[in-house]
Amino acid sequence: MATIQKSARHVLPGLVRSPSLPTLLIICALAIGAAAFVPLVQSSIATSTNGNVHRLEQVRDDWQARIQELELEVATMAGLERIENAAKTGLKMTEPKETRYITVAAEAPEPRRLPNRYLPPPPDERQTEPSVWEQILDWLPLP
Repeated sequence: MATIQKSARHVLPGLVRSPSLPTLLIICALAIGAAAFVPLVQSSIATSTNGNVHRLEQVRDDWQARIQELELEVATMAGLERIENAAKTGLKMTEPKETRYITVAAEAPEPRRLPNRYLPPPPDERQTEPSVWEQILDWLPLP
């Protein structure tokens, strides 16, 4: 018996006619479409993030402007002339007849931009001397 060997030319038409080729082409087209879609999604995300950053910067600038307005309002409310007028008109206070000055042997405090009621409370300063209980416990011979 004689056998006929298939050549490469005969395999290609068989592959084109196979039912799996359209499926393979569809899968390849979907993969190429997905690969082309990724940069579009990344660009969209970057644009959205950039918009959020600009919006947050605007909010920050608005808050900084509001803080400056409030600092100005606090400085205005703490003004000596306004306090004197409020004391004279609202509280019916008058100037004293006699003025006394007291000197203190301490440095003047540094000026602050805000009154104390708007600042955080100062930290507690502990005494450097030991307490009575610590002195009593120091006298006892403990191991």
